[in-house]
Amino acid sequence: MTQRHTLSKTERLKSYKRIRILFAQGQKFKVFPLVVYFLLRVEEVEGGLERLREVNPVERVEGVEVVEGLLQMGVSVGKRHFKRAVDRNLLKRRIREAYRKQKLELKETLMASGISMDIFFVYSNARISDYAEIETAMTNGLSLLKDKILAK
Repeated sequence: MTQRHTLSKTERLKSYKRIRILFAQGQKFKVFPLVVYFLLRVEEVEGGLERLREVNPVERVEGVEVVEGLLQMGVSVGKRHFKRAVDRNLLKRRIREAYRKQKLELKETLMASGISMDIFFVYSNARISDYAEIETAMTNGLSLLKDKILAK
């Protein structure tokens, strides 16, 4: 059975309050051309995955249990280097697509450890990168995040 790689509305980080907390209290690292901000939310999920299932809706998609709110992400491309919205939107689409294809392994690690996480990707290059470069950076970034989760 093949996995469906989706990026639903519940997986988007849209809360202004949570984004502010992420930038204020979270950690960051750089994987060129991305800066990755992340915040592990352990205290919110005391009781592990069972508590998360009580708080958030759980659904099954093709036999795989999906817990909403476990992993949320956001994307930003600065207006300083890309004045035209078309260019910013192109880069955001590429970043979201690379994340969508590769997030499953990170999500499984989070479910196993009972931790939830907020991630925010900020594009930091002055030129438009092609998709392959963004995908490589995303692979490296998500593997670093997985290592940080396993270290907790």
